[in-house]
Amino acid sequence: MRNWQSGLLATALWLLATVSADAADLAPADLPPADAVERALDAHPQVRAAQARLAAARAEDLRLQAGEHPLGLSLSSQRRNINGGPDYQEWGVGIERAWRLPGKVGLDQAIGSKGIAEAQERVGDARHETARQLLGLWYARLQAKVETQLWQRQVEFLREQKRTTEIRVKSGDAARLDSLQAESALAQVEAEARRAEARAEVAQAELAAQFPELSSAAGDSVEPTMPGEGEADWIARSLMHNHEILSVQRAQERLDLQAQRADADRVPDPRLGLHYSRELGGLENIVGVSLNIEIPGASQRAKSAMYRSEAAAMAEDVAAVRRRLQAEAAGNWQRALAGVDSYRRLKAAAESVERHADLTRRAYDLGELNLYEVLQARRTALDARLAAEQERLAANRAIARLLLDAHSLWLAEPDEDEHH
Repeated sequence: MRNWQSGLLATALWLLATVSADAADLAPADLPPADAVERALDAHPQVRAAQARLAAARAEDLRLQAGEHPLGLSLSSQRRNINGGPDYQEWGVGIERAWRLPGKVGLDQAIGSKGIAEAQERVGDARHETARQLLGLWYARLQAKVETQLWQRQVEFLREQKRTTEIRVKSGDAARLDSLQAESALAQVEAEARRAEARAEVAQAELAAQFPELSSAAGDSVEPTMPGEGEADWIARSLMHNHEILSVQRAQERLDLQAQRADADRVPDPRLGLHYSRELGGLENIVGVSLNIEIPGASQRAKSAMYRSEAAAMAEDVAAVRRRLQAEAAGNWQRALAGVDSYRRLKAAAESVERHADLTRRAYDLGELNLYEVLQARRTALDARLAAEQERLAANRAIARLLLDAHSLWLAEPDEDEHH
């Protein structure tokens, strides 16, 4: 039996490692290192807040297990005066406690356990939402960085072009107007390059403010590749692993249990007491027991109805969340698919326009074209390359988001099996 269990465990671990390796192969290579992402997610206030609420849920579970009926102690002292007789100092002591009925104990334990499960899902959801935010800021920085690099390359080209034009003007091979055009074009591009640098600085600052662990990480320039399987498979994965759905479901289950607990409270817990009193200077010693039972009213029925209505509303929330996430997953797939196709087309167009720009420059050097046509061709090539690079990053971001929502990126947790 032990050999069979060991073999099953080894097979499960091998499958888990295989899935993780496949997911790593699918992830765009322009993402930050996974270990740095884990540190960034663990340190983020949103995740820490969810973990603190998990600790609170565990404390609430302990409170529910202990119950809300502490032991009560009462002390009394009095002086008895008898007309024509002696005075007596009298005192009494008593203890009492209410006792939960057995069915209520089980319900309280179930409510506490369900509260912990809900809080655990909230932690997973917080990590997921924080990872989404990280993804957005990361690709915003990459895009700003790429745009800055392209504009800087354009600046370098126009500086070289300006020097070449000035030499030709001095030698009489070009008009003075060409020099003015080159100077004007360079000034415009330098201004655009500075604006791109400013956007890159803002993107870097926003990433560093939210995730300082990633402020110095760099991303490679890679082409987008669609993951295997089809749209329906990735939508199913996104819904299967989604902590937001699971957290709302756990909340609904907890409210159902609380409604049952409110129904159980319509049978009140008995309060038992034991008391002892010493009277008449010890001539009378009294030992007794007491039983108190509260008579429930309409408030308990209303409390039960409230929890059931909230549970019914939460069931609708589950359906709404599932529908919204299904639409998001379908949108992610379509954005990734369209992005990959669009990037390939824009890349081919950019390469074609760049070849044309190179030809116009050589034609200008041979005196076959004027400088204005060269500058226009170069600006068109820059715009085409910018569009291609922006689409490349947008496609990679959509692919990363698809993997993230399917828990095939960054969010593989030790207790993942508990969610299925």
